[in-house]
Amino acid sequence: MQTALTKLQSDAAALGPLSATLQSNAAILRQSIRDADGVIEGSRALPAPDIDALLVAPTVVANQLYDAVAEERALGDAIFVLGRAVERGRIGPAVFAKTTRSLAREWYLKKALVRKIGRGMGLVG
Repeated sequence: MQTALTKLQSDAAALGPLSATLQSNAAILRQSIRDADGVIEGSRALPAPDIDALLVAPTVVANQLYDAVAEERALGDAIFVLGRAVERGRIGPAVFAKTTRSLAREWYLKKALVRKIGRGMGLVG
C-alpha cells in the first residue's frame, strides 16, 4: 500500500511538467488560430487575384519548368498504373517490362531536365 502511494505521488509529480507543457502548447495554438482568423478577415477586404497570374509562369523558363514537372509526375503515375495492371493480370509481364523500361528512361531524362532548369533558375543548390 505504501509503495502504491509512493508510486502514485511520483506519477502525479511527473504530470505537473506535462500539464504545463500542454497548457503552453494550447495557448500557442489559440494565438495561432487568432492570427489565422485575422489574416482571413484581412484577405476578405482584398480583391481576388487574377487567376492567370497564379497559374501562368512569369517567364518562359519557368513555364518550361512547370511543363517538365507535370510530365515527370505523369510518367511516375503511368509507371505506377502499369504496375497495378500487371498485378491484376490486365497486361503481361513482357509488355510491362518493355513499357516500364521505356517510360523509366523518359522519366529519368525529365527529372534531369527539371534539375537542370531548377539550377539555372537558382532554385536548386
